[in-house]
Amino acid sequence: MRLNEQQITERLAQLQGWTRQTQPECISKAWTFDSFRSAASFFAKAAELAEQQDHHPEFLSLYTHMQVRLWTHDASGLTDKDFDLALALDHLVEALSSASWTSSQKRQK
Repeated sequence: MRLNEQQITERLAQLQGWTRQTQPECISKAWTFDSFRSAASFFAKAAELAEQQDHHPEFLSLYTHMQVRLWTHDASGLTDKDFDLALALDHLVEALSSASWTSSQKRQK
């Protein structure tokens, strides 16, 4: 079920570093990794999470940079499914924190 504006605002506030875009309506986050191998490893694990949650995110990879955009195609917008996967991806990042890569948002500050 597609979320309304208030629900989107509340769910987004529970995430760290995710931004909302309007074209298409989605949430996104980008990371910079220390190597292509680290970025590829993250992608593989993130893809497994997405499959487990029956979700099909958009991944954009450029060598050591990885961006993820989430929205529910069937709902033509944002649903709980998107925010649940975003939270799972954040937990994955925490679990992989021993690797030497950081969120690109942190680098930009």
